[in-house]
Amino acid sequence: MIMTAAQRSPLACLVLFMICLAIAGSSLAGAHYYAIDLPQQQTLQAPENAQSSTTSCATCVANCKASTDYYTCLSQCELVCY
Repeated sequence: MIMTAAQRSPLACLVLFMICLAIAGSSLAGAHYYAIDLPQQQTLQAPENAQSSTTSCATCVANCKASTDYYTCLSQCELVCY
């Protein structure tokens, strides 16, 4: 069984296929990073439950309406809001 120059071993073909697959995957991951991940990282927003969030203040004040001691509840809301 004599191999000519045009034939390659199955192991060489497998290695070449794996290298091409790795290059394709890396280019696809890079394109995804620059198209989707990077713009989302640049437009960061504070979370809704952040300390300076006005949403939590409105929720706290709305919950005080059902409280038996309204003014004490509002004073605790001021600690949360400011």
